[in-house]
Amino acid sequence: MNPSDKIERKFVRSALAVAAGVAFTGILSSCAMVDWFAGKTSDDEVKEMDTDIAQSMTAKKTPYDDALKGFGQLLEAYNINEIRVQSKLIANQTAEKELPDDVSRMLISAVNKIGRKVVYIPYDPNYVINEANTGGDIARALPQIVLAGGITEFDKDLIEKGRELKVEGSIQKGDYGSNYSHDGGAGYQAESGVSRITLDLQLLNYKTQTYLPGIQAINSVNIRKTKLGWGVGYFFQGSGMSFQYSLQQKQGKYHALRLLVELSVLEVMGKYFDVPYWRCIEGMAPDAAMIARIRDEFMGLDDARQNVYLKDYLYFHGVTGFDRGRSDMTASELGLLDQEMKKANCASRADLFIKLWESVPIEQSIQRNRDFVREQNRKAQEAQSELANRATQYNAVLAHADTLYSSGRLEEAREAYRKANSLLPDQQDPIDMMARIDKDIAARAAGNTAPSAAPAGTAPAAAPVVAAPAVNVAEPEKTVVAPAKKKEVPLTPFDQVEW
Repeated sequence: MNPSDKIERKFVRSALAVAAGVAFTGILSSCAMVDWFAGKTSDDEVKEMDTDIAQSMTAKKTPYDDALKGFGQLLEAYNINEIRVQSKLIANQTAEKELPDDVSRMLISAVNKIGRKVVYIPYDPNYVINEANTGGDIARALPQIVLAGGITEFDKDLIEKGRELKVEGSIQKGDYGSNYSHDGGAGYQAESGVSRITLDLQLLNYKTQTYLPGIQAINSVNIRKTKLGWGVGYFFQGSGMSFQYSLQQKQGKYHALRLLVELSVLEVMGKYFDVPYWRCIEGMAPDAAMIARIRDEFMGLDDARQNVYLKDYLYFHGVTGFDRGRSDMTASELGLLDQEMKKANCASRADLFIKLWESVPIEQSIQRNRDFVREQNRKAQEAQSELANRATQYNAVLAHADTLYSSGRLEEAREAYRKANSLLPDQQDPIDMMARIDKDIAARAAGNTAPSAAPAGTAPAAAPVVAAPAVNVAEPEKTVVAPAKKKEVPLTPFDQVEW
């Protein structure tokens, strides 16, 4: 190679180096690149964030929203009474400060999602006292059951894993015929871990402040975190640059706790009401212990109470032909029951009951229960109207009987009182007057013409006008054989609590 070519090549190399330097400097000096390398937030990014926030401002939903709503429908399908619930402080009972001190508000929201069958009663004595002192008139509703419990475990980083890979290379001046020094490399790093939170939830009887045995939920949730990073670098003649990137993701503890609270509320209330709550959560396995207990309790009932529950659950399934107002079964009802047992392939009454109990058709049963309430209201209104008509006739007949008695027409008066008694047999006035007239007639037959209890021409004291009592038909309760006292919602399908 001649000297002029060498000079020319050196000049070209120098020109290229200068051009590359100028270009690189221009890139670094451009606003966009400087902002990018500096991590600066642009106005467009702020606007995009505001847009995203506006679009994301919607009602918060959780995976258990539909389950809790479905649980409320389940209670309606199984014809459960309304229950009043209160809660104690559901506190963080671990030493971990990363967790919230109290999740009671999450519990309240979960209870309210169930619907009208479960009414939450807040505990705020200061508010009640202050209202009373300032003239407020609060008719307090007291709870029947109380939710209690807390966050009992937080096992941090139960599992931790880490992976790292680095690749580096270097070529020095003179190596492999190189006239320059080159250095470069790349790396990869990954970490992951799992922590666990546990929540315990129980139920108390408000009146006795005792825990309800067997009604509890102990559930855990796993929280994952991951970290991923990578980097590249290149150096030429001791100068160059490197770039590193890392991303760390954690599942939210508060959101995980909300899911834990909602699942626990669903489970503990399902056990309290003795309904197959697992039907509300897709993929959840049946509670085998609960099913076994329900079966044992049913088998411990006498025939009359078994009849009542079988009639009710057959009604929920749309089977007609049973008189739900009676605890015995006629021959035709026994024949129909035998047909249903064969249809369900059940060898015993207990088998049939468990099948019926586990598989009540929700929407159809809700509609049947509503139709039943409407029919009962219609019958009650008819009975009230009939009673009002009888009361009107009774008052007219009684007034006529009083007139007949005052005029001394005893036989006619007695017949009128008898007619009044036939209209409303529970009224005592016609009975008393018929007894008085019998004495008067006996005395007259003996020669004494004056009435025995009142002078002639004096009418007896007028009986009070009888008005038909108002009839209020409430939604039918979960059926039991007629109790002697008013009872609250059952703790099981077969036992009820005396208050």
